[in-house]
Amino acid sequence: MSTEVEGHGDAYDYSVLCRNCDKEAPDPAPCQVTGTLPEWLKGQLICNGPGLTKVGEQEYNHAFDSAALLQRFEISDGKVMYNNRYVRSKTFEQNQAAGAITKAEFGTPGPSTKGVFSRLLEAMDPEKMFSDNALVTVADFGGRYFAMCETPFLLEINPDTLEVKDRVNLNKKYGLMTQTPHPILTNDGVYTVGQGVGVTGPKYCIVKFPPDGNLKQGKVMASVPARWKMSPAYMHSMTLTDNYIILIEQPLAVSLSELLSDIVTNAPFISGLKWHNEPVLIHVIDKKTWKLVKTRYVTDAFFFMHVANAYEDGEHIVLDIPTYKDSTLLHHLYIKTLREQRGKNTEEFLSSFRSTLHRLVVPLNAKGKETLITLQGTSCTAAWSGQEVTLKSEKLCEVPFENPCINPKYGGSKYNFLWAMGPDPEGSDKGFVMKVNLSSGETHKFTEDKLYCSSPQFVARPGAVDEDDGLILFLGTDSRDEKSVFLVVLDAATMTQVARASVVTSAPVPLPLHALYIPASTQ
Repeated sequence: MSTEVEGHGDAYDYSVLCRNCDKEAPDPAPCQVTGTLPEWLKGQLICNGPGLTKVGEQEYNHAFDSAALLQRFEISDGKVMYNNRYVRSKTFEQNQAAGAITKAEFGTPGPSTKGVFSRLLEAMDPEKMFSDNALVTVADFGGRYFAMCETPFLLEINPDTLEVKDRVNLNKKYGLMTQTPHPILTNDGVYTVGQGVGVTGPKYCIVKFPPDGNLKQGKVMASVPARWKMSPAYMHSMTLTDNYIILIEQPLAVSLSELLSDIVTNAPFISGLKWHNEPVLIHVIDKKTWKLVKTRYVTDAFFFMHVANAYEDGEHIVLDIPTYKDSTLLHHLYIKTLREQRGKNTEEFLSSFRSTLHRLVVPLNAKGKETLITLQGTSCTAAWSGQEVTLKSEKLCEVPFENPCINPKYGGSKYNFLWAMGPDPEGSDKGFVMKVNLSSGETHKFTEDKLYCSSPQFVARPGAVDEDDGLILFLGTDSRDEKSVFLVVLDAATMTQVARASVVTSAPVPLPLHALYIPASTQ
């Protein structure tokens, strides 16, 4: 069953991701509030994503290249203030000083004026090779807040001013060449995974930081060798339960030989990503011993960006993942492609953005057993195939979505609800935020013509007992007015609007990628 407000209009404008915010708005401005914000809702919603698409006369190629823009709503006493600011990374400052693009980004090559030998020398030093344009997330490291991307740099921000306070290079202490921009904060610390290089080739390194977010006191707890010695997998996120870390090694991988060729020819990083049409390999690491569980788990090939949640149920790990058939969508996020699709949105283009929420059940202690899954209420299967266990998933939801969020209290635990966002799957001029009941498959959408929705954040009501007792917050933009931006507040249980705060900015506002809610009590 699905409930939604029907809408009609033009085609969804995917270029909302690459609007050019050519003027930041660092001074907080009051928003016009309709509806009533609860008195207890006091805090900040900080969003991160693409912002500035041009440097001088040069334009970036890909939506994941634009200079990062932080957008912030401050909520207090029923009032809302809005401001935004460019993330002043080292790369941003260098670009502004030069009036040109000085570093290669995900889909944009570096300056063509540099010779091959110079580029090869830079490839030996992550500081010189990689951009620190932190446009993906804002992550909570125990009360310290960092703008992050997939290179090994973290930029600490002041959540009140959005100014950069500090810059950390994880390569120097931990040997990471990349990192997930989705670290996981738990009661005992912050966990992240990144790619390093060992004597036998590339490896995935799990790093744990103390609960206070001191990045100098982290420790590499475990490392897992990549299955392809010259092609570590693209790993945008990880997941964990109370007792296990789960790494999902998907078929999209970074070809090191191709990357070397790209350095010589000055091609962007996306050129080095190669799709191996092979099964997904799931690694399970025991947090008690920090050893890899010996059983090898595989499942049908898919591409993914985020994990909704993972939890233990008896002698099983349950994984819920929005998956795609392949990584084509990354190649549809070129700025030129997104702008050209306005009013077209062919089926081939739309289908690349349609995910499917799949559940996998990973049987623990599988050795010597014939019946591997004993959970009730699931159609997932697992069976021995030679020396490995082959997993078959079940579909949990028919509606495509991305950027799932849950009640943070249920992270790594059994849960029943998730919330997510997406463009209209049929390409109409509207986005949605949706609640999914994982037990029944029932979905409830909040959707509105011309309103484009960013990543939702769940905020529990003080004293709440029920899992869905709280609010959903998200930033919205208007497809008709590039300078209009909204904070939309929904009842998380019913998906009805509680309040909306609106403001008109001095420059176009892009749709951000991710968000973080920081309650006032933790600031």
